[in-house]
Amino acid sequence: MYVRRSLAIAAMTGTLALGLAACGDSTTDAPKAESTQSSVQNSVKPAAKEVAPADRMRNAAKAVEQQASAKVSVDSVEPGEGNTKAEGTLSWKKGSEGAELSMDAGSDPDLREMAGPDGKVHMTMANGSVYFPVAGEMVEMAGGKKWLKLDGSAAEDNPADDLPHGPAASLAALSTATDLAKVGKEQVAGAEATHYAGTVDIKKLAADSAVLKVISKDERDAYIKELHTTGLKATVKIEVWIGADDLAVKTMESGSTAKGTSKVTIVYSGYTRTATVEAPAAKDVTTLAEMMQNAAQG
Repeated sequence: MYVRRSLAIAAMTGTLALGLAACGDSTTDAPKAESTQSSVQNSVKPAAKEVAPADRMRNAAKAVEQQASAKVSVDSVEPGEGNTKAEGTLSWKKGSEGAELSMDAGSDPDLREMAGPDGKVHMTMANGSVYFPVAGEMVEMAGGKKWLKLDGSAAEDNPADDLPHGPAASLAALSTATDLAKVGKEQVAGAEATHYAGTVDIKKLAADSAVLKVISKDERDAYIKELHTTGLKATVKIEVWIGADDLAVKTMESGSTAKGTSKVTIVYSGYTRTATVEAPAAKDVTTLAEMMQNAAQG
């Protein structure tokens, strides 16, 4: 699951549907004046050279790749699907990809049908499958099981095809933008971050070999596939905010599709080097086929 689709799975039949679609500039302060018996002149170290925006994106992508998971807050606007907000945890360590998200049901009737008592739809993705807590009218059909599992056979899109990831793909893609520039210093979640923006030529990105020094070919190709699936064919505008330790604290992607403007904003916090998402215990899991069978038996 990449940037947009990392927080989006069109899931289920009939009653179920889900819409959720992915260091500040390096300067050195002058040291305090030093005095000696022989001189009263201050010694001042020159400021470190500012890192070029493209290099800053590559450094940030590499920094993110060294992490395994983060807390995320997502605001997605997709043509025909409206505005979806979610928050949770994303894990992208290879072999342990997963996501735990809570989505506001809002005015979407399908999401409301799946929502728990708190009015939110909770989703877990792990081991290439998607799980929803059993709630509402589904409880009786679940036969006492707590989780409904969607795999490739039950979902409109096989979730195993699009594994969760961090912001590295967006950062690497932005490094290829010819108009990439630093916007300035801004506050994100109460901390200072450096804002960068640029427009990525998707076709150029698909042929860019330099970006493969930062992310794998599979990551790049999957990211491009995600953009195309979203409806972005020519360009995507990417904005990122880089905070401490070269880690992205916010990303925003937008662009025009045949249906209108698509935009997704993700705020990242609490990076860790450990993957933290686990699948529910097998004994607590049912499937759509099992639920339909239970319903048929009355």
